[in-house]
Formats: sequence, structure tokens, C-alpha cells
Amino acid sequence: MREFPITDMDIPIDTQTTLVMLENNPGEVYRRLRQEMPIARLKAIDRIVFTKAEDTYRVKTDFEHFGSFDTATPMQRAFGGHTLMRKDGCEHLRERQAMEGAFELSLLCRQWKPEFERLTDRLIDKLVTQETADLLPALAVPLSAGYLKLLLGIGRVTDKKLFGWASALIRGAMNASFDPAIFDVSDQANDEMNECFDQMIAKHMKIPDCSVLSMMVNQLDPIALSQIRTNMKICIGGAVIETRDALLSTLYGLLSHPDQLSYCRDQNVWGRACEEGLRWVAPIQVSPRLVKKSLIMRGIAIPKGETVMAIQASANHDEEVWDQPHRFSVHRDSHAHQTFGDGPHQCLGGDIYRLLISEITLPKLFERFPALSLNNKAAVSFRGFAFRGPTSLPVIFR
Repeated sequence: MREFPITDMDIPIDTQTTLVMLENNPGEVYRRLRQEMPIARLKAIDRIVFTKAEDTYRVKTDFEHFGSFDTATPMQRAFGGHTLMRKDGCEHLRERQAMEGAFELSLLCRQWKPEFERLTDRLIDKLVTQETADLLPALAVPLSAGYLKLLLGIGRVTDKKLFGWASALIRGAMNASFDPAIFDVSDQANDEMNECFDQMIAKHMKIPDCSVLSMMVNQLDPIALSQIRTNMKICIGGAVIETRDALLSTLYGLLSHPDQLSYCRDQNVWGRACEEGLRWVAPIQVSPRLVKKSLIMRGIAIPKGETVMAIQASANHDEEVWDQPHRFSVHRDSHAHQTFGDGPHQCLGGDIYRLLISEITLPKLFERFPALSLNNKAAVSFRGFAFRGPTSLPVIFR
């Protein structure tokens, strides 16, 4: 395909959307864009966005035209290095394979399930004496942090510290203005994480285990220390917040629909709830890509060199794929959702998350608290553009 000169006039420009709208109610924005301009430049963020499921899938799997290699974003500065998320081809594959061992299916039941069950039981035991609670701090935060510390092999880091690191990394990665004050915070977080990793590396080299860090450092031909560090940060920056938000969204969906909760309990089909929660509110809403080669999609010229966004949150609500996509329904087949991505950058932790939520957390929680209900449904609100989930989940146990 030939290269050609392209101007912004070739791409519909949306001036209606604001940052506040993307933060508070992106679903309405994406619904309008799917109908009126499924490929558009949002002036509020100065990015070309793709909102139809067919297009977002292509952006993630058409390697001739789209790629992840992009050193011009603030992400490299924020993470203290070039992570595997911004790499393609053999370089990306080598770094991904360095950590894949910890996610092997053979380890799910043999290694991780018993550990995650013990963690979940401890957290649920703490709720037994309470009549009410906010499940964000009472369950979602310690569960997300606890399972990730086990999986990554990073020892006794506090939950607060882990979420602080994740927030610093995310703010730094989204620091499009390259504000030094924001990078000061991510720099401090990087220093703390590097110190933590280096201490744990020494332990893992003496006593290897199945964790991500141990797997990476004990390879016969390990990747560079700098890449071990940055790729550990990718796991922290995404997974701890993603897990927290996805769990809370799923719980809200179930508690808002008692008939569906009863169906899941009676039929033991918690996997349906897990998948529908992931589809209904994608915890990571957008995925950036770099245009490697100019192309035309839907009659619109997409220029080489642009950083574009595939909006999986919108793809998961595409009316051409889903019936009444705004509704939470465990009765639909949700496995075609794009929440965990597609292609070589598909999330490594998808099966681990499904194990934690559908086989452990949901059945244990509702077995222990069969009368669990929302305390104040009107008080629950969702926030976030890049990451999205409930800001609280107040419940009554009895």
C-alpha cells in the first residue's frame, strides 16, 4: 500500500466530548461516536479513537499497519525504561516468554489456587463480625494487592505502598505534558520498586519459586535487569488496579440483579458473571497503538506516525455484536469481549484473574454471606477514562 500525505481534515474531529465526559460517562460518548463517527479525532485528548469492535480488533491484530513500539510517549520516562508493552516482534516475544512460566495452566490449580484460597478465606473471615462495609477497602483492595504480591514474588510490601506505586506509574504514563512534578513522584516510586525487586531477586536466586520475578531471574539466559524491573512495573501498574475495579464492577452487577445472582449461585456458573463483568465495564478502557503505515479504514485516511486509541470499552458495547449492551446480563455469551486484548499483547493474567474471581472469590463470598446486598445503590458511582470502576461499594451482610 502506498504512503500518501494526509491532513487532519481527512479525519472527523469531535469537539463535543470533554475530559469530564470521558471521566464520568464515557459510555454515552462512545455510543454517540459509534453511531456518528466511529473513527474520529477527539479534540479533548488529541487522539484518533476507534470505537467499533471490528476496528478495535484490527488495530490490535493488523501488524502491518499498527504496532506498539513507541518511544515518544511519557510511559518510558514514567517506568524508568522501555517496557514490553511498547515493543513488537522478537524483542517483545522474548520478554513476554521470560515471565510466561508463572502463568502456565499447570500452575493454576497446583500452585496458585490453594494460595489464593487461603488469602480469600482470611479476608472474608475479617468481614464476619461486620454488619456493613464498603467492599472497596474491605475486600477488593487487599485481595487485589494480596494475590498480586504472591504472583509477582515481591514479598511483604504493604497494600498502600503497592497501590501508591501503581498510581504513580499510571499518572506518569499519562503525563502528556511531561510535567516534572508528576515525574518526580514516579521517579520516587521507581527507586522504591527497584530496591524492592533487587532485594527479592537475591532471595529468589537462592530459593526459586513459581512467581513472575523468580521465573525471570532464574532463566538460563535471563533478560537484562533493566527489563526485568520495567516489566515487573507493568504488572503492578495495570493488574492491581484492573483487578480491584473489575471485581467491584462484577459485584455491583450481581448485587443490582438479585435474580441473576440467584441463577449463578443455583447453577454454579460464576464464570458467566466474571466474563460479563469484564465486558460490561472494562477495567482498562483503552489501548494505544502507533500507526506504522498509512491506511484507509471506513473511507477515512489514517496517517502514519499517529498514536491512536482502540477503545475496548466501546467495542464491548458495540450494538452490532451485543444485544442491549448497556445491560448487565450473565445470560449472554460474553466470551467475545475485548477486555483482555487480542494478538501478541493479549493480557497474560487473564486466566489467573478468572481463577481468582470465578472459582474462588465469588463462590466463597456468596456462600459465606447468602444475604449480601447493596446498602445504598444510589451511592455507587463509576469513574475513570483509562481505568474505570466503582469508587465505593457499600453493602449489608445480613
